[in-house]
Amino acid sequence: MSALRQSIEELKFNPRQWEAFSAPGHCVVLAPPGSGKTKLLTTRLANDLQAKIPLPHGAACITLTNAAADELRRRVDALGVEDRSTLFIGTVHSFTLNRIVVPFASVIGRRDMAGLSIASEAQRKQAFDEAIDEVFRAGSDHRYVRSTIEFNRQRLATDEDWSHQSTDVREVARRYTNKLRTWGLYDFSDVIALAVEIVEQHPAIRRVLTAEYPHLYVDEYQDLAPGLDRLVRSLCFDYCANSKLFAVGDPDQAVFAFTGTRPELLAELADEAGSRSDLNVVHLDHNYRCGAEIVRYANLMRRGGTAMTGDRTGGSVSAQRCPTGYADQCRQVVAHISEAITRGFTLHEIAVLCPTNDQCIEMADALRAAGMPAFVRSSHYRLGLATSFVEGCAAWATLGRECSGHRLKDLLARWRSLLGPRWSQREAVELTRRLLEYGATPDERANALLEDLLKIGLEKALAMPSLRSEAAEVGRMGAALTTGQLSNLSVGGLGNFARKRDRVEVTTLTASKGLEFNVVLITGMDEESVPHYLSLVDPEKIAEDRRKFYVSLTRARDEVRIFYSGFVVTKRGRRKNTGSSRFLSEIGLV
Repeated sequence: MSALRQSIEELKFNPRQWEAFSAPGHCVVLAPPGSGKTKLLTTRLANDLQAKIPLPHGAACITLTNAAADELRRRVDALGVEDRSTLFIGTVHSFTLNRIVVPFASVIGRRDMAGLSIASEAQRKQAFDEAIDEVFRAGSDHRYVRSTIEFNRQRLATDEDWSHQSTDVREVARRYTNKLRTWGLYDFSDVIALAVEIVEQHPAIRRVLTAEYPHLYVDEYQDLAPGLDRLVRSLCFDYCANSKLFAVGDPDQAVFAFTGTRPELLAELADEAGSRSDLNVVHLDHNYRCGAEIVRYANLMRRGGTAMTGDRTGGSVSAQRCPTGYADQCRQVVAHISEAITRGFTLHEIAVLCPTNDQCIEMADALRAAGMPAFVRSSHYRLGLATSFVEGCAAWATLGRECSGHRLKDLLARWRSLLGPRWSQREAVELTRRLLEYGATPDERANALLEDLLKIGLEKALAMPSLRSEAAEVGRMGAALTTGQLSNLSVGGLGNFARKRDRVEVTTLTASKGLEFNVVLITGMDEESVPHYLSLVDPEKIAEDRRKFYVSLTRARDEVRIFYSGFVVTKRGRRKNTGSSRFLSEIGLV
């Protein structure tokens, strides 16, 4: 039996999964954590390509993050899907840029966007800082100016929306945009806005796009900002009668509202089933991941909706007060991990989730001091297609397949995908040779590996329009490894960034989404930390913080241990007694 056929047969054991898999027309799947929605999505995509979408037509499968996109590609490849030029699996930003804006911008007279360069985070920060300094007086409060502008740009705010902002905020927004243009740069809000214009105002281009991608699959729909929601609707609903949408998501797992996303969009899409005969809505309620006790506590955190069910017995959730502060929480985490290891858990089955990046760093330092390898994501560059490939190469070369979790076969496939038409068998042989050499010299500086990869093909690949947004992050990576805070990092050290085994994962509550572990340790669960003190006067922000905690609870298969101190330390270093997080009281843990 083929992998695809076996996956299809397994879906039949869950009537609601099977209903979604078999649904004609458009389908929206509301799916809680651990419900198998990724398996459902990829199985449906693979089967549609095999049975319903003849060549040369294809499909687009989009998600929000590169990590999620990598997982989707891995699963689709494992189902034996034959590659085709009209099959796209990747981030929604990459699809918008490389499959809509770059190919068609010049057709509508926007040649400046056809060869556009995406601003790096450093360039965007510089543009904002200069614009703010020009508009606001020294010493004035402008803490939320950038986030307000980004929020509105992400949502494709109208003139009426902008009119609700102050004159100074609107002026900073104008100057920010002008500075990027002067430097020949754009950000992704510009890309999304132009993509929407192309699809909505140019019927001929829309027909080409829907012929190439007649089926659109969206993972984590609740994480789309209004501009992206509008783009999806334009491709599938508003102007096209033949396109099909298959979307999965869960409003209770929406944790990116601070970027301009609206979790209500998924619920609004599902509500349209009442007025559209071609739209099917399926509610999954079965959690296959978490033990029964974890499911029970997670249901207490949900506000309305269908309760999750589960058939895994056991599971535990508990809270522990650490009265002397966060350093005490770190010590207790170390002790708990040591105890978990004696019960048979391995390091990579354990995760520590913290409210902030600074707390992640403090926790990782405490674990390493106790002799426990810990992984915390570098803040010096973002993880994208190219940077994650470089990390993966370092991991395989210095740690091997068993410890790193990476396979040479997969790295060679990613190398071929990055190089595109520039790839040949010679490049594959050269990459393998270089990695074997670094395997013998793991203490070589990591920057040497990056320079070698650039020389043997990565630099030319990054010059292609489809990878220009990746080039900026590789540049940041190179700067960090050459003269920045990672300049002393070895190839082996870089490989540890991508290590998948024999280390504890340390990450933020927000970044834990999409991950799963046997044991999850959640720290910093103090009032005014979670929920954050800035959330206390805003019900929407309180709801966002509640969803983050809900997501964190449901990362665990077997055990959740929560740590709090009952106070926070202010920016001025003062102790403020706040008590434990209100969320712990809501579910009866304190």
